[in-house]
Amino acid sequence: MRINLTMFHSSSVFFILACYSTFVAADTQKNETQKIYLSSFQFFQEVPLYVPDFTNTEVMEYHINPISYNDVIHPYVISSDFSKEYTVQVNRSTEYIFEYVYNTSHVKRKALRVTVHCPSSISTYPLLVVVRQQKEVLSWQLPLPPPPNSFAVEKYKKISRTLCKEEDKRQLRDSLDATQRLFIDVTTSSPVYLNFSVEVNTLENFIIGLENPQTVVVSPGEPFYYYFKFPVDINVVLCPVFDTEETIRYGNFYQTMTLKAGITVRKEDYPDGFYIVIVTLSNDDECAPYFQHIFMHREKNVKIWVEEKITYLEYLAAIFAGLGFCAIFYIVTLVITCVEYIRAKKEALAHSNLEDESLIDNVDENLHVRTCHGATTSTFNEAADDSALSVCSSLSEKDYDILEDAESEKDVFRAVDSRHILCRSCCSTCCNISKAGKTNYLIYYFQVLDETGNQDLCYYNFWCAHPLGLLSDFNHVFSNIAYVLFGILFIGLCLRKERKHIRASKKDRKVDKYYGIPQHYGIFYAMGGALIMEGLLSACYHICPNHSNFQFDTAFMYVIAVLCMLKIYQTRHPDVNASANGTYLVLAFSVLLGVIGVLSGTIYFWILFAIIHIITCSLLSGHIYYMGRLKVDVLFFKQIPDKIKRALRLWKTTFRPMYLDRMVLLLIANAANWSLAIFGVITTPKDFASYLLVIFLTNLLLYTGFYIIMKLRHGEKILLQPLIYLVFGTISWASSAYFFLAPRTTWEMTPAHSRQYNRDCSLLHFYDTHDIWHFLSASAMFFGFMLLLTLDDDLTFTPRETIPVF
Repeated sequence: MRINLTMFHSSSVFFILACYSTFVAADTQKNETQKIYLSSFQFFQEVPLYVPDFTNTEVMEYHINPISYNDVIHPYVISSDFSKEYTVQVNRSTEYIFEYVYNTSHVKRKALRVTVHCPSSISTYPLLVVVRQQKEVLSWQLPLPPPPNSFAVEKYKKISRTLCKEEDKRQLRDSLDATQRLFIDVTTSSPVYLNFSVEVNTLENFIIGLENPQTVVVSPGEPFYYYFKFPVDINVVLCPVFDTEETIRYGNFYQTMTLKAGITVRKEDYPDGFYIVIVTLSNDDECAPYFQHIFMHREKNVKIWVEEKITYLEYLAAIFAGLGFCAIFYIVTLVITCVEYIRAKKEALAHSNLEDESLIDNVDENLHVRTCHGATTSTFNEAADDSALSVCSSLSEKDYDILEDAESEKDVFRAVDSRHILCRSCCSTCCNISKAGKTNYLIYYFQVLDETGNQDLCYYNFWCAHPLGLLSDFNHVFSNIAYVLFGILFIGLCLRKERKHIRASKKDRKVDKYYGIPQHYGIFYAMGGALIMEGLLSACYHICPNHSNFQFDTAFMYVIAVLCMLKIYQTRHPDVNASANGTYLVLAFSVLLGVIGVLSGTIYFWILFAIIHIITCSLLSGHIYYMGRLKVDVLFFKQIPDKIKRALRLWKTTFRPMYLDRMVLLLIANAANWSLAIFGVITTPKDFASYLLVIFLTNLLLYTGFYIIMKLRHGEKILLQPLIYLVFGTISWASSAYFFLAPRTTWEMTPAHSRQYNRDCSLLHFYDTHDIWHFLSASAMFFGFMLLLTLDDDLTFTPRETIPVF
C-alpha cells in the first residue's frame, strides 16, 4: 500500500493544592507523627496559615508575605460547545479553562481539533495553552517558537492541533469513561490583556480510505494528520501522535517533500492502522538549503490519497517476466549452439581427413611473403624472415616482437598466457574485496535507515518502490540480475569458443600458430566477471542509493570500459600486452579520482583532472599512432629538444603524416576528449562519477569505431554474426540511453527536490525507467562483448603475417 501525499471549599486548602511544592500527608494508619512541609506562599494579608487537624501531626506555622489583589490569578471556567468560537481576554492575573463534555460514541469515527488564535501574542510573553484529556496532555505556546538551532521568518500566532483519540489507545479501551471531559487551559505572563479565540471542531473525514483523496491546508502552526485503517483490522492505534516539527522525527518513518512524495506501507508492519502526519517546516533548510523562500505565510495545499499496490500474483508475474527476458538470450544461444553442432557434424561426415590436410597444405604454400604494413607474427618459413626484416626496417626486433622469435627466444606465448591468467585472478581478487567491503557498508546504512526511520537517507523512486523482506525497493535491486545472467552467459560462450579452439589446435597445431588472430581469453573472462560484479554492486547500491555510495554503481563500469579497450588493442598487438597489475593500478587510480571528485569537486581539482586527462590522451594517441613503438621514458623527455629542432629543420617531411587514416581518427578522438575536459572545467558538474564514466564510455565507443573502420579500410570483412551483434548492440544502447536520460531520482539535489522526479511504474506496474535501463544496458553490454569476441572470425584461416596491425 502506498501513501502519496498529517472549584474548592476552603481557600487555604485551595492554595495548598494549587501552589505547594512538597506535601507529605500524615499517615493516620500508623501512630506516628508526620511533618507537613509547605513552600512560601503569597496571600492577601499577613495571617498565620493552619492545616486541618490530623491525628498526632505536628503542624508547621508559616507567615505569608502580603501582595496586592491584582497579582492573584483568577481562574474562569467556561462550559463550551463544539464548533463554537470563544473570544476572550487574558493577562497574568487571569486564567481561562474551557470545559467540553461529550460522549465517546458521538465521535467514534471522528477526531477533535483545537484551534487557538492570538494575534497580539509576543515571544516575550507568550500565550500558553494546555489541553487535558483523561489520560493525555498536550501543550504549546503562541507565537510558535522555531525549532532549536533554526529560524523562522514569520511568527505563527494561530495554532491548530488534532487530538489523539484516547479510545484508540490499546491500554485504555476498557478503562475510559463513556462520558469524557476535555479541558483547555489558557494562561499568559503578559501584564496587558491579550485577545485570543478558542474553537474545538470535530473532523468528519478523519479516517481516510483507499482511493479516497483528501485535500488539506497545512502550515508550521497547523499540522494535520489522518488515520488509515485497513479493510479488516481491530481498530487500535497507539498514541501519542508526533505532529510538530520538533517531534515528527520520533515517528516510525518520515521524509521531506516540496511538491510530491510517497511512502509504501505494509499491513504486516502496521496491522492496527497508522496515522498520516503532514507538517509544514518553518524554513527551507531541509528542502532547499541554498534557496530560501521569504514568503511570510507558509501555507501548503496538500492532497493525500492512499492506493493499493500490486497483488501477489502481479508481483510474481513481473519477476518471472524479468527472468524471461534474460531467458530468451539463453534459449537463442542454445538453439544456435545446437544448429552449429549439427552443421559441424554434417561437414565432418562430408569431408574426409585427407581433404582437410590437403587444404591446409595448399594454404601453407602461400605463406612465404611478409607484408610491410605490419603483422602480428612472422612467417613460419624461416628463410623469408630475414628478407622481411630487411624490407620493413622500421620495425626492429626490440620495438616489436614477432611470434616466431617470441616462441624460439623470448617465450612470449607463455608470458602472454600467464598475463591473461593473472588478469583473471586480479579481477577475481578485486571483485571479492569490493563485494565484502561495500556489502558491509550498505548493511550498516540500511540498519541506520531502519532504526531512525529517516527516508531522506535513500533516494528511492517512492512511487515505484516495491518492498520485499528487509528491502524497501526490491524491484531496483532485482533488475540488476540482468547483468549477472548476461555475464554468466558470456563466460559460458567464451569457454565454449576456447574449447572449440583448443580442439582445432590439437587436430592441427598450425591453426593456432600461423592462422588468424592469436587467441587469448583471459581478458574476455575478466570482462564477464566484471559484468557480473557490476550487477552485484549495482544491486548493493540500490539497497540505499545516495550521494555517498554512488561509486558502487560505477566502479566496475570503469573496469569494463578499460578491459574492452585493452582487449581491442591486444587483438592486433598480442606481444605488446599491458600487465594485469598495471591495468588494475590504472583502474584503482580512476576509482580514487572518482571518490575525490565526489567528496571534493573544487575548481582546482577539475583543472588538475583536465591536465591529467589531456596528457593521458596525448600519450595514448602517440602509442596507438606508432603501433606501440613509442616508448615514454626518461630518454624520451631528454630527446624532446633535439626532436623539435629536427622537426623544424625537416618540416616538409615531418608534418606529412605517415598513417593518414590513423591520424584523422585519432584527431577526432582527441577533439572529443579535449571537449570533455573543457566542459568539466567550465561546468564542474556535481556528479563526477558519471562524468568520469562518460569519458571512459566515449573513448570505448571511439576506439571500437576506429577498429571497425580500420578493419574495413584494410579490406577485411565483418561476418553476419558480429554484424548482428553490432546492430542489436546499437539499438540496445540507443534505447537504454533514452530511459537513462529520464531519471526518476537524482542525488545531486536534496531528497525533497529529488522526489519531484518520482513517477509511477512504467512496465507491468513493477518496473520504472531505471529498471528498464538495467535490462537494456545489460543486453547492450552483452552484445558489445559478443561483437569483440567474434569481430575477427573472418581471419580464422587468414595467414597471420598478412594480417595488418593498427
